Amino acid sequence: MILATEESAQEKPLPPLDMPSLQYKPEIKKGWVGQFVYQLKFNDSTGGGKGKDRVYCQIIIDRTNSGFVELTSEVIGAIRSNQPDKNNGQRYESWIGSGTRKSWNEHDEIDTVIAPVGVQVSMAITGRLDKYSRYTSADKWVQGWITNTDIQIDNTTGKYSFAVPIANYEIEGDETMVEYTFKPEKKDVRNRKENRTFNSSGASYLALGKWDIIEGNFKEGQKEIIIRERIPLTLDQSHNDKKLPAKKEFIDFLWC
Repeated sequence: MILATEESAQEKPLPPLDMPSLQYKPEIKKGWVGQFVYQLKFNDSTGGGKGKDRVYCQIIIDRTNSGFVELTSEVIGAIRSNQPDKNNGQRYESWIGSGTRKSWNEHDEIDTVIAPVGVQVSMAITGRLDKYSRYTSADKWVQGWITNTDIQIDNTTGKYSFAVPIANYEIEGDETMVEYTFKPEKKDVRNRKENRTFNSSGASYLALGKWDIIEGNFKEGQKEIIIRERIPLTLDQSHNDKKLPAKKEFIDFLWC
């Protein structure tokens, strides 16, 4: 069986999204298998306030996450919670993975955050904190691991329920913290190397809409499922309990 892109998805006016070439080829005898890719490109900023009260956040990120979902272990009955007739193996076809599967990830990200520093009790602004960070895979694939994915097919309702794969990985980056004190005037600069864990279900300072389960139509005996989606992503920040102007983009997803 091959897990590929859903025919109905082709009707959507979505931009082309190509599968990267990975140094891996799945070999399975039964189950569901397919390659996935997430693509995120974001370059925008938000901010507010003036002078000492200025706050600013800029995110520049170019990221690709890919890998293979290999669901080779069959489970009798339903795997989702609160399913009717959950132990009926004729009604439900459910598959999970076994073992740890690799993800391949390219990542280049620059974050800039500027915010006032103050005394909580009086709300007086006493300084400013500038934070700069850069995490990059330097145009190389960083290997990570896949979590979260499985599939349940309900032959009675003619629906599938797919838990989307999450690509996880670690990258070492550079972080700079510059703290200004206004009275007395002082500037403190701290540089450090930092290992951070990233995953395809979100990004620094960027809010992702609900993205964990996809449901769609399924005909009994069907051999392919096709999924092509755009997931809304928002740079959504606040300062002094006030929302800053939100900036929106998408994560593109393809499974085939």
